[in-house]
Amino acid sequence: MDPVLSRLVLDPSCGASGGVACVPDRAKFVQLMNQLGFALAPNTSREARSNGLLGFDVSLLASFTSIDSDADYWRLGTRGDPGSDANADVDGYLQSYALEVRKGFGFGIEAAASAALLPAASLLVWGADVRIALLEGMTEGVFRYLPDASVGAGLRRATGLGELGLGTLALDARLSRAWASPAGFVLTPWLGYQWLRIDADASLVDFTPGVGALAECGYVGSNVPGTPGSPEAAGGVPASGAPAGTFDGAPLCASGSGADFANSGAFGEAVIHRHRAALGLSYRRELLRLGAEVVTDLVAPDAAQSNAEIAGALRCETGGASCRPSPRQWTLSVALGASF
Repeated sequence: MDPVLSRLVLDPSCGASGGVACVPDRAKFVQLMNQLGFALAPNTSREARSNGLLGFDVSLLASFTSIDSDADYWRLGTRGDPGSDANADVDGYLQSYALEVRKGFGFGIEAAASAALLPAASLLVWGADVRIALLEGMTEGVFRYLPDASVGAGLRRATGLGELGLGTLALDARLSRAWASPAGFVLTPWLGYQWLRIDADASLVDFTPGVGALAECGYVGSNVPGTPGSPEAAGGVPASGAPAGTFDGAPLCASGSGADFANSGAFGEAVIHRHRAALGLSYRRELLRLGAEVVTDLVAPDAAQSNAEIAGALRCETGGASCRPSPRQWTLSVALGASF
């Protein structure tokens, strides 16, 4: 499930001898980043109430995120078996396992740091969160009928993606209400809303990684003053096709073709928005804390966009007959921790 951006091209036959140059398929790139970013987003499995001034919490979290595994952008955009040109067995969901440490600072403020592993995609995700409980623990007067309320922000950044850079920013609000049992445990259901921003960018991608451009063209130097006249570069032709006497710095090819130099490109930056709802429940008894949360889209991904080009890519306006519009996703998170 490691991302392979070199396969996301408009014409899969590009780069062949005498064929057309490879052009990046930005629509598939946007759709892949849209679903992968959803899996990277913060899933805290926490109620609105903070840990308090002396509070300290350590948790292990497991998350499972749905993906559109039959879509072309997953089949072509992930590695699959070694040596294959597509992933014939795309996972039905992405798994993530994280360690989270959370500390309270009083006045309803708490901060957290986390490290997560997506084993199928061979990447690490580093995160930081801050939360402020605006209203919590009210037990007297009319305020005892009000739920605990908090607002927060979370950042996640993935490493191990090669030429791809991927990160998320989430802003959320939560309401929860604790219920204490005479048996000594506390149950706390919560409801939340999260605005998610996914930022994806990729450096220059070689769309024909199995072809060496320098070897194919018989590289003998660069098209700069002095080089064409050297014995080594005699008969060399600029890969750019520049006319004789024009020095443009292009590679000089003594044999073969310089067409493969054109088979690199960039997808550009993609900024994708999502509106998500969260529903969860936690169980606490003394130090032990168990939590579970389901997060899903409030609206279809294309309806959440402020950029018309991104929305069009998620709707498959330019994706061809095989393109599948990006569906809503869900994430199930479970947490096991200790609160001190």
